[in-house]
Amino acid sequence: MISAAVISVFIAGILLSCIFIIYERNSPTGTLAWLLAMIFFPFAGLLMYFIFGRHRVRMRIKLIRAIRESVGDLRQKLDLKGSFNEVIKGHPKYEDLMRLAYNFPGPPPTAGNSVVLQGSAKESYPDMLRTISEAKEHVHAMYYIIRPDESGRKLMDALVERAKAGVEVRLLYDDIGSWSMKLKFFRPLIEAGGTVREYRPVHFSRIRTFYANFRNHRKMLIVDGKTAFTGGINIGDEYLGRDKKIGNWRDTNIKVTGPAAAHLQLTFAEDWYYVTGELLTQAYVNPGRQTGGEIVQVVPSGPDRYREHISHIFFTAITSARKRLFIASPYFVPDESVLTALTAASLRGVDVRLLFPKNWDRRIIKYASRSYYREMLEAGCKIYEYGNGFMHAKTMSVDGDLGIVGTANMDIRSFRLNFEVCTVCYSAKVASDLEHQFMRDLEDAEEIRLKRFSKRPRPEVFLENIARLTSAVL
Repeated sequence: MISAAVISVFIAGILLSCIFIIYERNSPTGTLAWLLAMIFFPFAGLLMYFIFGRHRVRMRIKLIRAIRESVGDLRQKLDLKGSFNEVIKGHPKYEDLMRLAYNFPGPPPTAGNSVVLQGSAKESYPDMLRTISEAKEHVHAMYYIIRPDESGRKLMDALVERAKAGVEVRLLYDDIGSWSMKLKFFRPLIEAGGTVREYRPVHFSRIRTFYANFRNHRKMLIVDGKTAFTGGINIGDEYLGRDKKIGNWRDTNIKVTGPAAAHLQLTFAEDWYYVTGELLTQAYVNPGRQTGGEIVQVVPSGPDRYREHISHIFFTAITSARKRLFIASPYFVPDESVLTALTAASLRGVDVRLLFPKNWDRRIIKYASRSYYREMLEAGCKIYEYGNGFMHAKTMSVDGDLGIVGTANMDIRSFRLNFEVCTVCYSAKVASDLEHQFMRDLEDAEEIRLKRFSKRPRPEVFLENIARLTSAVL
């Protein structure tokens, strides 16, 4: 028999958790979802909140003080107001978007960048390894997932070779995303003089450090502060299509050479300082020379910010669309503002097309995502599901003159709970390349029609509605 004392402690835990949920001032939807979970599924709700819902306020204060105050000098070196004003004059259509990202606060848009889109790991990995081999001063990498397979070993071999040559190598990886990694995998790099750190390590022996939220979902490789890679591609053989269960893996990376690479370097410097306490000096972060004609603005986002930067950027980009809007995302659990922006864009005549996977890697995500289909289809949005393997690209193109490539999914977890980064390219070339890739992907996709979708079985509709209630923590 369970004693009255145990029951009392359990009830007290539920009540205290409810107080914390209300105190944290999440969105009304998220707050209600947690409170309902506590009421109807008290044991599971308390456990889930302990794992997924805690530490927000305390971590926010810690990060803001540590990063903003200590990395501020580096940011000021790159934050040239005069340059910002010059760039903004040439793009009146997207002036609001540029100012929004700058006033978060965030980096200004920079001119003179060279941008290359890479549509798969088969294309990106060789270029990344070649760029690492040419490093003269330092190599900085942050990845949510690094696998101890052939792809992971090739990256380690390249980093070890540079470290032995005297190049400074710093590597961060997220402890949840790279759950299978062992320290011995990184030992050759450490012995060669490189530095490796876990981002927010999980220790079951210390319960207070077991948290699944606030993970670093960024994927960045920056070489000599001049060339950077970011996007959806992590490090692992599955990204090369070698996982038999998944098959082909469709993804998008962006390679940036020029001043914007320094802003990605700054984002890495913030992550590095939070984990290690080591402040990278201004020698690591400088604007660099102009190498091309593209304007790029780097937008980092995370729970350490006061505002949901990525969500704001997506919303503003969507509302700026006048002709066409193409979005690809592996996960689609939007907040109300982004959902409203999408349906409103379609209703005012914009050609809105969204591309998601047909074979979702998590069933609950599939049901939650599909719970939004009907209202979008009724508004005139066109929805496609990619069937040639797994669609993992995270891209947006607007009117053929704005392109966004980043690490963020179009879901509440990326908007509010994870650390993300995206590159906003005010470029007809980048937008055109994204549109062409999107149209090629549609050849391997099936369009979801409203009439047929409306006839799906009632049990499936019920599961979708249940999954949607959990969208705040997916």
